[in-house]
Amino acid sequence: MIMELNIQVNRTCLYILLFFFAGLMIIYLGGSFSEKCAIQDTDMAYSESPLHIDVNGNKVAYYDYLPTSYSLSVLLLHGMRFSKENWKTLGTLDTLLESGYRAIAVDLPGYGDSEQSPDLSNEEFLRQFMTKLDLESTVIVSPSMSGGFAIPVVFSGRPVLSGWVPISPVSISSHKLEEYQSLQLPVLAVYGENDNQFRSQVRQTDRQTDWQTDRQTDRQTDRQTDRQTDRQTDINQTLE
Repeated sequence: MIMELNIQVNRTCLYILLFFFAGLMIIYLGGSFSEKCAIQDTDMAYSESPLHIDVNGNKVAYYDYLPTSYSLSVLLLHGMRFSKENWKTLGTLDTLLESGYRAIAVDLPGYGDSEQSPDLSNEEFLRQFMTKLDLESTVIVSPSMSGGFAIPVVFSGRPVLSGWVPISPVSISSHKLEEYQSLQLPVLAVYGENDNQFRSQVRQTDRQTDWQTDRQTDRQTDRQTDRQTDRQTDINQTLE
């Protein structure tokens, strides 16, 4: 299932709106990403200071806004010119936390306060980071450059995700259209008005999905009509 959002603004404020809107949409669509609802208890146990963890011998910096209990985690990645700090400054971390979600924002290798991870692929780095933090039932938000980290994990199925919010990601050509169509994962695709490549990919996927849905509906309708016709024929023969 892919939902589509086209944002039409000038480039100077595009990324700010995308960062902020992604957080709001996760909250709004929370029920689609998980069968469980967000918790009602909003007690919180977290530190606003950055945390650090070792991933394959390299320091990785991140924020972890952790409610005392929760049913869904949101992992916020970032683009090339950004870092975990943007999610904090924009209030996305606070908004997610106050809505009952665990919110994690990480500095990807070589960005912000994280060291390079030369011995790990993007996919393996993200997988190890998520394993270290025991991230399950997680929605990944991947703007721009971070698509190179998220997309391999999304398609590998390890770890199992609850949803994906790609925001004009790079590396979309690494998988065929048929692979995107077969994703069994709630997806909110966000792109800007000038992002023709990603928009085209999303719309092709939507058209193919609609066509398949229409065919299934037509077949189901035909079967129901045939059964009704058969029953009516049997009734008429009995009455005769």
